[in-house]
Amino acid sequence: MMFYKLIKKIYFYTLDEIIFLFNLNNKNNEFNNRKIVIWIAETGSRDLLPRLAQAVSLWREYSIPSVVIHKHMLKKMDKKIFKSAIIVDKSATFNCLRRLRFSKINGALNVVIPEELLIIDESESQIKGSLNKKTLNYVDYVLTNSKIINNYIFNLNTGTKIINAINPRLSACLIKKNCRHLLKNGISFSNNIDQDFILINDKLSLKFSSLEKELEIIKNSVFKFTDIDPNIFIKNYMLEEEKDERLLIKLIVKLRKNKNFNQFKIIIRPHPSVDINKYSEYFIDKLDPSLNYLILRNGSALDWMNEAKIIFHNNCTTAIEGYSNGLENIFNYSSKLRMGTSQNFKSILKPLGIEKSISDAEDFLNSEHNKNYSLNKNKITKRDFDLYQYLGNKILKYGNNKINNKFLTSNLQKSFINELSALQRWEYAFNKIRYIDENKEIFEKMNIYPIGNVGLQIGTLFY
Repeated sequence: MMFYKLIKKIYFYTLDEIIFLFNLNNKNNEFNNRKIVIWIAETGSRDLLPRLAQAVSLWREYSIPSVVIHKHMLKKMDKKIFKSAIIVDKSATFNCLRRLRFSKINGALNVVIPEELLIIDESESQIKGSLNKKTLNYVDYVLTNSKIINNYIFNLNTGTKIINAINPRLSACLIKKNCRHLLKNGISFSNNIDQDFILINDKLSLKFSSLEKELEIIKNSVFKFTDIDPNIFIKNYMLEEEKDERLLIKLIVKLRKNKNFNQFKIIIRPHPSVDINKYSEYFIDKLDPSLNYLILRNGSALDWMNEAKIIFHNNCTTAIEGYSNGLENIFNYSSKLRMGTSQNFKSILKPLGIEKSISDAEDFLNSEHNKNYSLNKNKITKRDFDLYQYLGNKILKYGNNKINNKFLTSNLQKSFINELSALQRWEYAFNKIRYIDENKEIFEKMNIYPIGNVGLQIGTLFY
């Protein structure tokens, strides 16, 4: 086994060197003859709806078809499609190298949305890990508003360009408009809980990761070809998570000591990459049942935030999504911002500490019927434009949208995800795909079609 891994390592290293020597990685980097967009997803509750909303708009406004699929399925697609495709991936870590190399050498144009850098775009270690310099050799465009990321990419001289558009996760209006039939599947979460609730969006992740051996992957892969020491990164990250865990428990205890919140159940919603069973079992010993809490994660974060009376978070990305959705009942119970927090969101995240966040939440509840009341003056304004608009304009300018249907999804219709950790991260997406399949009469009118349980096809494909 070790010998096989060594041979494999040498093979891919040699392959990269040959590709770079003949500049093959810089071929197929134009929008000429692009006819379809393939949106890569992994964590269903975080990835599916934002990408689907972009894809539906791309079809409605530009008549350009899309596929939204789990990242494991990209290599199962017919290779013929890549010469006509734009791949929109969710990261450019070293672990993404093979996938992006595969699509690039088969003719695709690669775009990356570095999700890890959505609110942490000034951290050197996060940038170097999320946008690995080796992997960026196979990336044509990176979506970012950050000058620091822009400078980092420019200095690497990989030829990668910047798309200055809004992250799809922040396109709340687009998600509502295009995915209203999918939001909650018509279910109200509050109806399944016996009282109004406070929502705590938690971001603890590594300690409870659903990805097997994630720490080993970070140590051995993510920071390869960088000057970042992965052991120091993990040590610091885990120390911060220990502090965050203590802070979470302290918040819950403090809330229960405040009589103004006794009427509410506390819902803790773990990070989408977390093993929900591992997380729940751990907190059984940490939180007394008398605290009247539940740990739940069915549905998306936005589903829950739209129904919560109050939302608490600890520098969590869901707060930015909530603000972009027009919510004001969101309070950051951390006392400080995470290191490297984006300038775009510092004023919005606004760390209050536990005492002040609870106090402000009380004020909000007492004033919630006052239409002129607003605790959060800093709103997210839509910067630039959506990614689908950028891609749509480019495709129409340089190509046409005629594509052969037989090349597209035939290899995926009977595919399924058999890796347990990947399946758990995909569960929300799987439920939405199944819902679409069960309600074909609604979604076929919208030109949305299931692809097994691994993705969705958006748009009618032409011959």
